[in-house]
Amino acid sequence: MNLTPNRSWNVLCWNVRGLNAVRKWDSIKNKVLNTNCDIICFQETKKETMDQAFVRKILPPTFDDFLFVPSVGASGGLLVA
Repeated sequence: MNLTPNRSWNVLCWNVRGLNAVRKWDSIKNKVLNTNCDIICFQETKKETMDQAFVRKILPPTFDDFLFVPSVGASGGLLVA
């Protein structure tokens, strides 16, 4: 493992209030691009399932790995990439 001891990480933490609306996807992707962040954490995704194909729709291609906690009913859900 190659760890850089003095690395600075830019983290975007955002309550997205749901990722089910297609109209939000472009603005979310643009915000992630504009912040030039290395790590994202989205809360309240309100998604019960998530796969790589969906993540590619809402995030720039530099985000190639993610962890997901599903929502319970209409609340909750986390995405970290």
